[in-house]
Order: sequence, then structure tokens, then C-alpha cells
Amino acid sequence: MSAIKIKAGSITNLTDARYFSAWEVEWLGFNLSAGEENAISPMQVAAIREWVEGPKIVGEFSLSSKDDILHQVAELQLDAVQLGMFTDVATVMDLSNELPVIKEIVVEKTTSAGDVEFMLSHFSPHATYFLLNFDKGGFSWAEVQKGEILSPEILRDFCQRYPIILSIGVQAAEVKNMLDYLQPAGLNLLGGEEEKTGIKSFDDVDDIFEQLSLGL
Repeated sequence: MSAIKIKAGSITNLTDARYFSAWEVEWLGFNLSAGEENAISPMQVAAIREWVEGPKIVGEFSLSSKDDILHQVAELQLDAVQLGMFTDVATVMDLSNELPVIKEIVVEKTTSAGDVEFMLSHFSPHATYFLLNFDKGGFSWAEVQKGEILSPEILRDFCQRYPIILSIGVQAAEVKNMLDYLQPAGLNLLGGEEEKTGIKSFDDVDDIFEQLSLGL
């Protein structure tokens, strides 16, 4: 579909999974940390897998133990894991010997460029990709452009030196310019709740995919 890799994260239902699969995304991510918002049970993930094909299946974990994660990897035949902000380097290193690891870095208001640089350099020997997550802090590309959180130049430098998947709010009309400038390895788009079973509006995401398919 497009040159950039797309990860669909926090998938909670078959409607989302089939929609993103039809757009040929690289990864479908499922939050397997019980009790969290947008968490999904292993049984639900297994059922959804039966109905989709193409994307790699990623288990998203926050503070689960290495043994718990490896159990889910084996049970669900996961293709990769996404590990949370506070996962230690030893766990990332051990799991990276088993399968690809996406290491999450959450960007908050108090996060400095030095904080992000430390995390990237510290985990880079073991992480296959980094998920640089502005969404959890509620920050958008517009705020980065204004210098309210990091800056476009700093973010571009990170994207050039590390394999970064961006999770950031961006208007469809701006997504192509943003990606052309930053050149990240990937873009994370989020799933959401259905209005009714099997019924959901994808208008906003449709607009982003249409921009991506226009020549990226």
C-alpha cells in the first residue's frame, strides 16, 4: 500500500482487525496487559486471528513478567512483542533472543530530548523498533511543530538514527508532509471501540490511508 510500515495498535475487535488487514498494515497489535484500557483477552486474540491474515501479530505488554510474556508468545504464536516504558533492559535483551521487540518510549510534557536519547541508545542493541508514543501524553504533530514538546528537528534526528515507529496525533492533510520530513520507520494508528458489534466509522483513518497511498 505504502512505503512506510503501519502498525495498528490497541486492537480490541474483529472489525478493526479486518479493516486494518484490508489496508495491508505490517502489524496488528493487541494489548495483553489485563486490567488496562483497551486490553483484550488471549482467547479473544486467538479468535480474531482465525479471521485475518497478512499482518504480523504483536502482543503489547506493559509490566508483565518475562515468563508471562513468553507464555503468551507460545500460546498465541506471536510474531513480535511490544514492551512498555518501564520494562528493564535485561527483559528486553532476553526477549529479543526469542522474537522481534518493539520498545515503547512514552513522551510526556516533562520529557527532554536527552531523556529520549538515553532510552534510545540504552535499548538500541536489543530493540528491533522503538514506538515513540506521543498519544499517551495527548500530544500531536502540531504541538511538536510549535516546539511545545521536543521539536521537528530533534524528532527528525531521532528518526534518522533509530528505527522509530511514531504514535502521534496528526491531521490527514498533514500526514504526508510529516512523514516526508521525519522519515520514520513506521506509523502507529490506534484501534477503538465499535459503535455496535461489527459497526464502526473509519472516516478519519480512511483519510490518513488515502494520503499514504497517494505516493509515499
